[in-house]
Amino acid sequence: MHIAITGSNGFIGSELVSYFLAQGHQVLMLQRKPPETLPVNASYQKFDLNDLQTLPDLKGADALIHTAYVPYTKRNGSTAKNNEGTMVLYNLCFNKGVQFIFLSSMSAHANAVSQYGRHKYVLEQQLKPDKSLILKLGLVIGKDGLFSRMYHAFKKMPWAVLVAGGKQPVQPVYIGDVVKVIGQCVVARRTGKYTLAVNRVYSIRQLYTAIAGKAGKKPIFIPVPYRVVSWGIGVVEFFHLPFPVSTENLLGLKQLQPVDTSADLKTLGVTLLDLKQSIDLL
Repeated sequence: MHIAITGSNGFIGSELVSYFLAQGHQVLMLQRKPPETLPVNASYQKFDLNDLQTLPDLKGADALIHTAYVPYTKRNGSTAKNNEGTMVLYNLCFNKGVQFIFLSSMSAHANAVSQYGRHKYVLEQQLKPDKSLILKLGLVIGKDGLFSRMYHAFKKMPWAVLVAGGKQPVQPVYIGDVVKVIGQCVVARRTGKYTLAVNRVYSIRQLYTAIAGKAGKKPIFIPVPYRVVSWGIGVVEFFHLPFPVSTENLLGLKQLQPVDTSADLKTLGVTLLDLKQSIDLL
């Protein structure tokens, strides 16, 4: 099969490229800059959500997996660009008979306050589930992304700020499970909307404890009110200082909601690794 992947040099996108190439498929890498080395059976086209003149030529493609996302900042106001670019891609795929797979998030729901969650939720309402596949991912456990940033933060220092006591619900999913499920859905040309995360709900405190343990640290928790944390991250971002968590992450954390994923996992026919198993594999 011929698989097109937007954001193919990102965390999930690069994992998908490796997976599909290992399965013997052809991959079209859609990203802003060409890869330093082009893998065998892979091709490259420039693609930028900020520039719709770079729409890909999907001739011969069987599926397009949309992982690209322009991070929101007050300066770029990227929400509109993400929405417009995604819908143009969706319509392009629909007109060419290419399966469209959209990666959303469990942070996307009607009460979302982060730009990321609101953007994803709006797109979920616009995409037709009988003509596309929408996968709402939990916290992806892998060697990159938010989990990785938190892990390296614990490697440097063992303390962690607990916002509102750290009781917020988290449902993880291992990156290896994510790419396998997507691969199965591509082969089956599955459509619909599914939440992909373990059915067990962990607290942020439990998550931090597991991450610190992987980093060889015993965590020191510092309870801090939400407003104080929000102000602190705002100062860090104003001065462009490195920090593992952003305002967008904090807003997503504020409105996390537990979801019963058992029915979706049964329909997909998958059993996911739990938090400990996922971390142990890294």
